[in-house]
Parts: sequence; structure tokens; C-alpha cells
Amino acid sequence: MSNHSRKRSLPSRIEQTLTRAETLAASACLVTMLVLSLIEIGARNFFHSGIPGASTLIQYLVLWVSFLGAVVAVRERHIKIDIAAHLLSETWRNRLERPIFIFCTLVCCTLFWYAVRFWHDEWISVSSDEKWIAAMGIIFPVSFCLLSLHFALRVIIGPRSTRRSS
Repeated sequence: MSNHSRKRSLPSRIEQTLTRAETLAASACLVTMLVLSLIEIGARNFFHSGIPGASTLIQYLVLWVSFLGAVVAVRERHIKIDIAAHLLSETWRNRLERPIFIFCTLVCCTLFWYAVRFWHDEWISVSSDEKWIAAMGIIFPVSFCLLSLHFALRVIIGPRSTRRSS
């Protein structure tokens, strides 16, 4: 393998770094969720009390793990329901990949915008003792922002050939 083929473009390195950070964050949320659940179970069984707000935090951690997992899944292999993909040649699939990723970027940017508005409305309307719950909802705009970024990077990077991704 030549030295040139080992070099990765800046967008590819950004995508790889983002994916590592997202995987680490999703893993940390999963571990936190599991540990908190076990502590909560132990506290309820042995001390007949629980940790205040733990069940709400666990519910939000489920969302964090799910949304970050979806973002990581985009990097690995975008979920596709394409009947046409089986009918088209690899050349045509590669030609259509960028326009599809542009469309996905636009959809995710739109969802990001509305998620920011929704989160902001919730943030300003919630009472001060529940601000931490509203803060946990930041995962919605963050995840759509990350999805937009990944799709935009795929537009720049270009198609992955079936040989490289398998």
C-alpha cells in the first residue's frame, strides 16, 4: 500500500474523530445508565428509598444512548430502504449517493432548527428546580446537528465503494 493511499482527507479525519467521540459519549451514557439503575435497585431493595430524580435521569440517558447510537450508525452504514438500489448498477448508486446525502443533510438541518426551537421553548418555560431535566433534552438538537454534519461530510468525502465498506 502506498503512502498516498494511507493518507486520509481532512473531512475523513473529522468524520472519524467525531465518530470516536460520539461512540465514547454513547458508551459513557450507557455505563452511567446501567450503574445508576443498579444503585437505584439496590437502594430500593435494601434501604426502601431511591435516589431522587434517578428514574428521570435514566429515561433521558436512554434517549442519549439511542440518539448517539443513531448518529454513530450513520457513519457505519446509513440505513436504507432502497428497492432501486438492487436494480441499479454500482456506477449509478455512486452517482446518486451525493444527491441523497445532500437531501439527508437538508432534512437533518431542518430537524435541527426545530429541535433547537423546541428545546429553547422548554428551557425558558420550565421552573428553575427542573432546569436539569430541560438540560438533558439538549440531545435532540445536538443529535440532529451531528447527523447534519455527518451527512455533509459524506457529500464532501464521496461515495464509499462496496468493496471498501464490506
